[in-house]
Amino acid sequence: NTRAFGSTFFVFSDYLKAAIRLAAIQQIPAVYIFTHDSIAVGEDGPTHEPIEQLAGLRSIPNVTVIRPADAHEVLGAWQKIGQITDQPTVLVLTRQKVPLLAQTQTDKVAFGGYTLSPAATANP
Repeated sequence: NTRAFGSTFFVFSDYLKAAIRLAAIQQIPAVYIFTHDSIAVGEDGPTHEPIEQLAGLRSIPNVTVIRPADAHEVLGAWQKIGQITDQPTVLVLTRQKVPLLAQTQTDKVAFGGYTLSPAATANP
């Protein structure tokens, strides 16, 4: 299976939203990889700090958006991306060196969100 893919800084995803939306309408399984998702990107300043981009991409119908927390979830994300054959996928990654979280599970990424640390009580 051949897949089209592209990659750039996450803040520049705004320039690609129309193409991502058209890929969703046409059921093209392209993969868009966006990096530098953080307000801590540093030397490039506030013009390179993605704020609203994640919410905007998640609002496009028929687009899978995956934002892994650590390397375990990145592996799970790629496994999920390999299964998607009828719509585009957006993979959003940080630039920061993040620690591996003991609670993350590669196989749970395909389900979306999951509990990392349960509440001490059932009542808020």
